[in-house]
Amino acid sequence: MFTHRVSLFGRGLLVAAAVFGTAQAQETGFTKELKVRTAWSPQSMDHLRQSSLGLGLNFGYGMSFGTLGLEVGYYYKTGDIYIEPVAGAAPYTLDPVDLAKSGDSRRNQLDGFSVRLSFARPFNPDWGWQAGVMLGGTRFKHEYFGDVSGVNWTGDNYASWRDTYSGTPSEGGIKVSPYVGVSWKISPHSNLELNVMALSYTALNYLHQPGTGTYAWDVDPDSDPAAGRIAPHNAFPGDTLTKTTRFVPHFEFGYVFHF
Repeated sequence: MFTHRVSLFGRGLLVAAAVFGTAQAQETGFTKELKVRTAWSPQSMDHLRQSSLGLGLNFGYGMSFGTLGLEVGYYYKTGDIYIEPVAGAAPYTLDPVDLAKSGDSRRNQLDGFSVRLSFARPFNPDWGWQAGVMLGGTRFKHEYFGDVSGVNWTGDNYASWRDTYSGTPSEGGIKVSPYVGVSWKISPHSNLELNVMALSYTALNYLHQPGTGTYAWDVDPDSDPAAGRIAPHNAFPGDTLTKTTRFVPHFEFGYVFHF
């Protein structure tokens, strides 16, 4: 009985050693890969779409313990046009905001070149895991155009006012977006990857204070002769641009081509 148990134990060690040895099998030397990705987020933040796209050229170096990767690529996440509600009230000496005739149109997007640093290791000949960080690729571009006025904007109303403002500020920098995932080998020259990534970026939002400009009568010869008082374009010192740091989860699906 004892001999039988020792024999079973010995066979178990041999099987474990074989499995472990397979898990440690690692291609060595330099590798080159083209990676095409699409990602989806369960959250829709900052009026950005939940989907995004990515493309990268990865250079790897395989060793006995795993593969180190350096990828240069491009990341893109667009957004749709949206209307920003007019916030705040005009000073009490001026007419209130005419919400029916005022508007503020905006659009956001993320894009930019990125660098990914990664480490990958196989489980077996077909499956493996990878982890790393994406640096950059998340320049936030904020476009806005507003035309806000008070009620009764006419040439004989000294309490009338009108604000126009626009801009396209952006915020980039080396933001760090960590990720981890698994890969599946579908052919000798291609893999599929599934990652979970915390996308990091700085969101921008322009805040306008209605009725805070320096107003004069509209003297544009092409304008309505009954036009009221208007402030110079973008001349609103009380306006601000807020910045918010985001970490938004994304599920990333990619196709990898080895060449």
